[in-house]
Amino acid sequence: METFTYPIEIADFNSLRSQGIEATVNTGVFFTIAPSALLRELAVERIGTRPFQLADGRRQEMSIGHASVTIDGRSGITIVAFGDDNEPLLLGEYTLIGLALAPDPVAQRFVSLEPLPLY
Repeated sequence: METFTYPIEIADFNSLRSQGIEATVNTGVFFTIAPSALLRELAVERIGTRPFQLADGRRQEMSIGHASVTIDGRSGITIVAFGDDNEPLLLGEYTLIGLALAPDPVAQRFVSLEPLPLY
């Protein structure tokens, strides 16, 4: 699995507070995982927890919330997990699919998935 970094903007659900950040694009991550301190600063509310499986097979419960993410002018609401403060923001597949984007790790950019199939 290849990774690269890419500039995004993350905001609270209502886009009242936002911050630009370099995200690590990792196609092995389901939900976007952001440092908890950043999500608290943006006033992203915790709405529950979900179990996650780590790369080494261990399971970990993590808090989740809703945030707005903007990539290359495309914005949408996504689920974010509250991660460790000393880890980078990991941009997950759920967020990318929601924005109809696919990573191109060779060119280190995103390509549009549009037009989207209706059925």
